[in-house]
Formats: sequence, structure tokens, C-alpha cells
Amino acid sequence: MGHFFRRMGIVAALVGLSACAGPKPKAVAVLHYQHVANAHEIRFTNPIPLSAALYRVGHLSPVDSGGFWAIFVLCNVDVTPYARRGFHYNVNNFRVLYEKREFGGLPPYSLRYQGQVDLNNAGDTLPILDAIAAEIQEGPPEQIFQSGFYPDLNYRFAVFVPKALVKYAGEELKLTYKGQPAILVGNGKAPSDLPAVGGTAAGVAAACVPSP
Repeated sequence: MGHFFRRMGIVAALVGLSACAGPKPKAVAVLHYQHVANAHEIRFTNPIPLSAALYRVGHLSPVDSGGFWAIFVLCNVDVTPYARRGFHYNVNNFRVLYEKREFGGLPPYSLRYQGQVDLNNAGDTLPILDAIAAEIQEGPPEQIFQSGFYPDLNYRFAVFVPKALVKYAGEELKLTYKGQPAILVGNGKAPSDLPAVGGTAAGVAAACVPSP
């Protein structure tokens, strides 16, 4: 019974938000997440071949010293009853929203290979994303969630922020979703700040904790 009333409350909130927004499409899902870490270097367990380097690349870092990877864990998904086609989860559709600007994807010439002069080019985008996912990502890259509540997912992924965020002091960052309309809610926990992740570097939290 408690779950029923909670679901009805979420549906009512979604309808209310949609009404306030005017012609915007109704959100079909609520996604709860935790921002678990900010990492300043990605290390690879197995160095990877990239066209912009004549050697196998063992680690990457942002060209801008203030850049980082914001790492998130998707805690649960609640898909509304009127989502007839369900909610299409795609890990590549997440963006970080900060001061009205969105960050995501992997811009060319934004990463430095092993501290050298070599920078990423457009042709290396997919192999770099695949290698980063192999080190960090948990859960499927895509999934269809039909109407219902999906707890304890703990899907982990990273969103690249290529430059320092002005006035950012290490608090939880806001996520948005570029696919179907959805409401994303963080649990309020501040992320860890890690020099490096992947390979032999420090581990990253793999599960959400309750909201403070």
C-alpha cells in the first residue's frame, strides 16, 4: 500500500510539473542518482592503441588542468504508468548541468595522452569512450524500462567535464538527460575527489547510499 501511494505521489508531481511547463512533453520517468566521485585521470588496465599516438596509451588527463570526469551511480528508476513505450535508458544521453551550461561527450583535443603533447582527435572518440567504459562503467549501456519501479540498480558511468567550473567547490553536480523527458534527483551526497581511477588507481564507489 505504501508503494502504491508513493507511486501515485510521483505521478501527481510529474503531471503538476508538466502543467507548469506549458507545452513541454510530460516526463516519463524519475531517475535517482548519486554523484560518487570526480576523477582527474583515467588509467587503463591494458594500454590502448590510438591513431593520435605512436604508442599504446596507458592513461588520459584533461588538457585543461581543471577538467575532470564526474562519476555517477544511477540508484533507481521509476517509470510512470503512461509511458507506453517505456523509458529508453542510454548511458550516452546523460549530461552535467552547471550554471545553465551542459557538459558531456568527448570534444576533440580536450585530452592529453600520458602527459605528452599528443591530444585526442575525432577518430579516437569511440575507442576512448569504450576504454573508459571498460574501466568505470557498471550496468548495460542501453536498456528499456517498462512502467514500474526499479530499485538498487547501481549503474555507474562517467560524464566528462573538459574545463574547470567557475565557483565549483566540490558539491553534488546536477544531471540532465537528453533522450526522453525525465526528472533526475540527486541524493545530496558530495563526491569524492580522486587523482585517478581505473587500472591500478583507487576504486570508485559502486553503490548508492541513502539520502542524508
